[in-house]
Amino acid sequence: MPGAEAAEPGRTAPGRGYEVGYRKPPAASRFAKGRSGNPNGRPRKPKARRQRLSDAPSDGFLQEEAYRLITLLENGRTVELPAAQAVYRASIMLALKGNRLAQKQFLERLARIEEEHLRFKAERYADLKILKQKGEEALAEHRREGLPDPDLLPHPDDIVLDPESGEAFVDGPKSPEEKLHYDHLVLLRDHLLLWVARAEKTGKGFTVRHEGRTICGYLFCAQTYDAKLPRRCRWKEGEADALMRECLSLPRRELERRIASEFSRLKETTPRPSRLAQEVESRVEEMMRRRTKRRGNPPVPREDSQPLSPHA
Repeated sequence: MPGAEAAEPGRTAPGRGYEVGYRKPPAASRFAKGRSGNPNGRPRKPKARRQRLSDAPSDGFLQEEAYRLITLLENGRTVELPAAQAVYRASIMLALKGNRLAQKQFLERLARIEEEHLRFKAERYADLKILKQKGEEALAEHRREGLPDPDLLPHPDDIVLDPESGEAFVDGPKSPEEKLHYDHLVLLRDHLLLWVARAEKTGKGFTVRHEGRTICGYLFCAQTYDAKLPRRCRWKEGEADALMRECLSLPRRELERRIASEFSRLKETTPRPSRLAQEVESRVEEMMRRRTKRRGNPPVPREDSQPLSPHA
């Protein structure tokens, strides 16, 4: 050990009167009387760090409990409600029974929500109004200079403002992806009129019952797609009839050539996924699948074809 010569167990240390061995250290290295061998003392045990607000899982617990479904008995029947909705309902029922505190809290909460809704509505109306004005100015400037219209998203004609109700919304594409989708639907809608003309010339097609009438299935699909387009992109009065007359005037061979070329182009530009309403797309797909499989008719479309095309 430091400060002393090593001695074998059971032997007497040099210059000392006792043996050095087990539990008998050399005198020079022994602890001095009245002096601690660990002057700094034992280190204190670190305190457990309290959870910070950002680390606490309370938010997650609160959200789970707020939307947890609970079963209640109401008017003799069992209903399931999220816990938060059940609390609101209980508060309203308490207010209806005359509890003044519940009435005060409910009315204050309702007024606050309505105020926030009105503020958001006013801000949205103002933002879209400014966006519409800037878009119209850009269009007018390009047309004065003889330039093509700029690609504006949203298009100013798609921004609908109702000054009486304060409602404002965009009835059209708001992103390049949505624009590609609507452009494709316009091409597909007009392409279906070629199939209507083909069915008229060959008698090969399919029909559907709609609002008590039997109509050509291809025409029904075209009208369905047109109804889902923004108002700016829909057929104007007489436009569909003019396109239909043009298709019917084509010779049979030219009609087949245009169907093949346009459909090939549609397949290359089909956007995915479809933004058509699921119930509408399902109905159109069902109608298309019901058409006859006689020779000359297009095959049944694949389920992964979105939006639905005349054939896959």
